[in-house]
Amino acid sequence: MMIKKLVYIKNYSKFKNFNISKSDWDGVFKKVNIIYAPNGSGKTSFSVLLRSIKGNPDLIMKKKTFDSAEDPSIKFILNSNQELKFYNSSWNKSLLQIEVFDSFYLDENLYVISIDDDPNQPNIFELSISEEIQEIKEKILSLKQNSSKLSQKITNRKNKLRSNGFDKSSYRNDANLINLRNQRDDLQKQILDLENLRLAKTENQRQIYKQKINSYLSLFCDNIKLSEIKTFRKGNSHTQNIVYGLEMEGHNITIAERNSVSLKYFLSDGDKNALALSFFLAKIDMLPNKDSYIIIVDDPFTSFDSHRKMTTITQLTKLASKVEQFFLLTHDLHFANDFVNACTNETLNLKLSTIHHGSVFMLHNIKLEMLTGFNKDIMTLRNYLDGNIIDEPLYLREVVRCIRPTIEGIFKIKYYNYITETQWLGDFISLVRSSTENSPFYRLRPLLDELEEINDYSKIYHHSNPNYLEVGISPLELKNYVRRTLYLIEQL
Repeated sequence: MMIKKLVYIKNYSKFKNFNISKSDWDGVFKKVNIIYAPNGSGKTSFSVLLRSIKGNPDLIMKKKTFDSAEDPSIKFILNSNQELKFYNSSWNKSLLQIEVFDSFYLDENLYVISIDDDPNQPNIFELSISEEIQEIKEKILSLKQNSSKLSQKITNRKNKLRSNGFDKSSYRNDANLINLRNQRDDLQKQILDLENLRLAKTENQRQIYKQKINSYLSLFCDNIKLSEIKTFRKGNSHTQNIVYGLEMEGHNITIAERNSVSLKYFLSDGDKNALALSFFLAKIDMLPNKDSYIIIVDDPFTSFDSHRKMTTITQLTKLASKVEQFFLLTHDLHFANDFVNACTNETLNLKLSTIHHGSVFMLHNIKLEMLTGFNKDIMTLRNYLDGNIIDEPLYLREVVRCIRPTIEGIFKIKYYNYITETQWLGDFISLVRSSTENSPFYRLRPLLDELEEINDYSKIYHHSNPNYLEVGISPLELKNYVRRTLYLIEQL
């Protein structure tokens, strides 16, 4: 099940009132989606939002927009054209086939690997024998229900004895109570035996999981691998926990030694990230139906060198091609650009921006943003003339801003021997106006009127004008001046 379209996000974290009418993006996602988001623009919040769809609506309420009188409301359209909505503090449906790698996953899975172990669903180790495992789980559930009934009978019997004047010391001699306790103990032993049987039947799958982890670790690190793994559960928790031993640089840190050796301080930040990412990638590999999953990866590297970053890109592009839908969120523009270049699937490139103190999604021209200075400004002018920038005040003002530095950039490139870094367009016009036949600027005299007109127009919207933000921009007039600017720089 793919998420086809985002319609709106309201009163959630930095998304105060986002809807697609406020964006140049139509809200439609693709199979592979890259979201570039500078720090503080709502990237983690959107990752948490997607995580909550799996069945944890409380995450949304915990990130309600500050000072908002209304609760969060969110609306997606699925590829089945069904609505996926968050309202009245809950989602109208859950999408179970979602997996998220983010900072929370790293924190929760670094020192002990946590595997979802829902009593009603097979975990990743049980998928290959799900029918057999389901029979065992149903037996366990039935035994637990009977055990609970016996516990209640024991409580009732104690209450009856107490009401008849018997003290606690007499409980151990009561035949009915002894019989009930023996029945309950027998049921609990049966439950424990079945749980152990369930683990034994999937031991081979856990060893395969360990091998997959080590295979990924070998790509990220040349000196770390898991030497052993052991599974345990805490009470009735719906989580299966895996603790592991590590071989590092010829030293073996066994599971038994983990109590005396703190991996928190022993491992570097890069090693920690490599471990968590390897756990996650290996987990996805264990899914026989991974092509039906939505995968979200939020900033997949911290403290990674260039080799590890490129390895991460390689593995994530492979993963993106195998799953139904893939979201990559990152604050690193270069990483986003490298991922797009390496990805074999068509990508949707979005940018999270903050406008009027709220986060919005906009289409993202990564190639343009990777440009700097003059190249970026001239590309903005060309994109506007080609109709690739919408006629909204925010974007029109950015187009106007690019006119002067584009002309100045050409002057500084072509006449670098005759001008200084502290001279600007007005200075260049003066040099042209006062030039003589022996001056390199003399040939520009026929362009003087055009230079002055474009300069006068751009000055209206320059920050040197104290009222520049209040001056409206005519798209028709702007397009005319952009066209003239591009033609002018060809003549310069």
